[in-house]
Amino acid sequence: MSRRRSRSVAVAAMAGLLLLAVPGGAVAGNNTVITLDSLASGETFVATGGVICPEGTATTDFKKFGGSDNSRAGSFHLTKTLECADGSGTFTIVVNAATVFGSPGDQGGWAVLDGTDDYASLRGGGQLVGTYVEDGIIDTYTGSLRK
Repeated sequence: MSRRRSRSVAVAAMAGLLLLAVPGGAVAGNNTVITLDSLASGETFVATGGVICPEGTATTDFKKFGGSDNSRAGSFHLTKTLECADGSGTFTIVVNAATVFGSPGDQGGWAVLDGTDDYASLRGGGQLVGTYVEDGIIDTYTGSLRK
């Protein structure tokens, strides 16, 4: 198998594993959807499901990007801190995702890392699908959260 093909297979396998790596407690419970717009004008989110606040802002901290100039795909690993507009607290999620270069989006998994105030005991995670738009990306995080 060529080096390029083996690298593409490895990235695809990693993306598949990310989708399976949802925390055990995240499988049961409510259905939470967080739509996060990461645009040139800033990062904002809206959420449904009732466990977290309905809206707020976000900050991204990139940890690692995997891929090279010769790769057809890449992976990225980051954290996002979401701050609730209602003052109820913040929570940080860890995100692991992959994309095929030139595609219209990415996909992966996410899990709660930690939280403050009302979200100090927040747990859960799920899957994400990102859609690339002209001035950024719109991520849809689906999963289950509990306090």
